[in-house]
Amino acid sequence: MIRLEHVSKTYSEGNPALDDVSLRIREGEFVFVVGDSGSGKSTLIRLLLKELEPTEGKIYINGQDTGGIKRRQIPVFRRQIGVVFQDFRLLKDRNVYDNVSFAMHVIGSSGRTIRKKVPQMLSMVGLAAKYRSYPKQLSGGEQQRVAIARALVNQPKILLADEPTGNLDNNNAWEIMNLLEEIHSRGTTVVVVTHNLEFVRVMKKRVIEIDKGIIVNDGSVESDEWEQAITDKAKGVYLTGDKVSGGFFDEN
Repeated sequence: MIRLEHVSKTYSEGNPALDDVSLRIREGEFVFVVGDSGSGKSTLIRLLLKELEPTEGKIYINGQDTGGIKRRQIPVFRRQIGVVFQDFRLLKDRNVYDNVSFAMHVIGSSGRTIRKKVPQMLSMVGLAAKYRSYPKQLSGGEQQRVAIARALVNQPKILLADEPTGNLDNNNAWEIMNLLEEIHSRGTTVVVVTHNLEFVRVMKKRVIEIDKGIIVNDGSVESDEWEQAITDKAKGVYLTGDKVSGGFFDEN
């Protein structure tokens, strides 16, 4: 589904944002990507979207080498990937229905298909009754639900969420995470970049930790030891050499 082979990305400053990263995310997985600010998480998302090109290495999405995709082919390539951002990125002068249908107009969907799919998506995210509302009339959580509906309306195989709860209070944040869990249960591969280790601790998914452009840990939160390690890290306490199942906080 998603495969990186020895991928590095260096900006003009010379320091690598990603450094020799190799990973595989299988179809139907739910994966958290965590790390401090500047660790390389957002660079990873931009590489997967082909907003950036790797300095070295290869990236495969659904078996396709993204390095062979020409500029004019990028819009078609991106149809298989839905993306949600921290700041929602809604069209402020368009209502909820039009924000979601816009994604379908871009790829040339018929009016009949749009009229069928948009209400289905709005119903799934719990906003069917607010289809005429404008972004300024919605709460932050509701705006993110619109963004998720827009990301999913073309039925992508992969959903990338870059800090999707960063601008939300705790209650709305959990509502969004529960919605992403529901989307995953329907078969979509979900990759969530987050600073919120409470989600990681409670939801017990696979976690990839990036530090200074390097994957330092990759494993699943499954045991009591894992839960304690996540809790300690959230409090700023780091393990030193204690082995935790999967290696997420093993000393390197």
